[in-house]
Amino acid sequence: MPHLCFAQTIRLENERRDLERNFQRDKIWWTFLTEETYVEVEVSCTNEKKYVLRVYIPNDFPNSCPSVVVFSPNGILRRANGSFLRNASRSDHVLPSKDGYTQICHFRSDIWMGDATLSQVVKKGVIWLEAYELHLQTGDPLDKFLQAEETLLVDGVPLEV
Repeated sequence: MPHLCFAQTIRLENERRDLERNFQRDKIWWTFLTEETYVEVEVSCTNEKKYVLRVYIPNDFPNSCPSVVVFSPNGILRRANGSFLRNASRSDHVLPSKDGYTQICHFRSDIWMGDATLSQVVKKGVIWLEAYELHLQTGDPLDKFLQAEETLLVDGVPLEV
């Protein structure tokens, strides 16, 4: 992240500690490049399927909303019918693909608040992945499993992740 101010450095250090409290420390990887910064977190769904979420941290974080892609296992994910999740879709809760990966919607950027944490962003990513796994099992739209506030529903009941 170019030209970090002191407040951003402190914030990212706090974010690192928070991520390590909420996710396995050895499953978190930070990358600081001149043009971008991101953190990758390996997560597991309740069915034991593993994914890596990449959170791109904007230069003016926390003032701007980070973007999130499903980095692993395959880049662009496929729907149950085999079509790619690469274009923006409200019903699938995805944005246009980024860097060749499916970009998921986790917070609306127009109402992003700087007090949201990267751990919250990753947790919303896990909720989306749980809904995606249910979509793959049933063929039902992701929207069926996600409410507007990104709560995973299983048989109409919220599931804690």
